[in-house]
Amino acid sequence: MDVRTIAASSVSLELAVRAGWFRQDVYCGLNDVVITLPPLRQRDDILHLAKDFVAEASMEFGRPCREISTSAAEVLLRHSWPGNVRELRNVMRRATLLAADVIDRQHLSLLDGSRTSTRRSGPTAIGPSLKEIAEAAAEDAERQAIRQALQACKGNKTEAARRLRTDYKTLHLKIKQYGIDAERFKKLRAS
Repeated sequence: MDVRTIAASSVSLELAVRAGWFRQDVYCGLNDVVITLPPLRQRDDILHLAKDFVAEASMEFGRPCREISTSAAEVLLRHSWPGNVRELRNVMRRATLLAADVIDRQHLSLLDGSRTSTRRSGPTAIGPSLKEIAEAAAEDAERQAIRQALQACKGNKTEAARRLRTDYKTLHLKIKQYGIDAERFKKLRAS
């Protein structure tokens, strides 16, 4: 039997292994061919993907294919997409079901700032979900590992990327994503 596993992660599994919250043996099993994509918020194809997801949902639900209004497109482009492509797909599926004609901003209610979390309200929702806790912990661990590498390498991003066993572009994107001031570590070198 020939079995292939395809896995997707919104965090760097390599950094997660170093932080101790992801098992190294599982990482080694998955780390055969790695394709790194930037987060959705940094990509230029959000509207193209949104239209594709609307077409897909329209076929699945047997509904006419909806157009996306300009105001809805603006909301889609402004959103930070913490759930990446999965979140966009779910938002567009829901909007396809809700819209009678054109998908407008009110069909994207989860993105307008009035509801920033998908957690249920009421007596059963007493705090963040396990997934939210894990994602926050992973981001904190990743941010900390990047800062430590930059400090150890005195702000040299190429050396820091090598130390973290990642490529320069990924490190650069992560530094930007977390708002880390890499120049600060260079100043420490000069003093």
